[in-house]
Amino acid sequence: MDNSQKANAGSTVRLVMASQAGDRGAFDELVRLYQKRAMMVAVRILGSADEAAEAVQMGFLRAYLNIKKLRDAKQFEFWLLRIITNAAVTQVRALKRRAENIRIADCLEGPKIALPPEAQNSQELTAAVERAMLKLSKKEARAISLFGLKDLSQRQVAEIMNCSVEAVRWHVFNARKKLRVLLREYLE
Repeated sequence: MDNSQKANAGSTVRLVMASQAGDRGAFDELVRLYQKRAMMVAVRILGSADEAAEAVQMGFLRAYLNIKKLRDAKQFEFWLLRIITNAAVTQVRALKRRAENIRIADCLEGPKIALPPEAQNSQELTAAVERAMLKLSKKEARAISLFGLKDLSQRQVAEIMNCSVEAVRWHVFNARKKLRVLLREYLE
């Protein structure tokens, strides 16, 4: 470790200890010192500077709220970057859930099920279909939305889902069976 790194480490320890004592300005200085590094970590995980900025902000907030729990001030950088990493991974999961919900919502816009005209326009029906889709397994929901509602071939669905055509048939069959039960009052 060269002299500048030792000075930075000593400075970080003093700032952490001041932050733990309630000095908000000291924590602001830690944010300034570690902002760039935190962004680099989050961008690597999320691939987007905008998404990374949100994760970094959440990570710094969690660090601020939990700074008193840090036992060894010398471990601040490792501790902070672990918090930033966890915030970014949590955001990745949330983005995946959001994307899956958007795909499910997209497939609900134009259902190919023969329904009475008054039922097709019903908000109640849309809510029922959304609830029913959420009760399917992920694979069933994805298969039925791609095959049954997006009009892709079973082979195309198999390629997208990275499985066999037979597996797609099975997922579509199970999804239809479950949806018939879950939506029976709308299908009569």
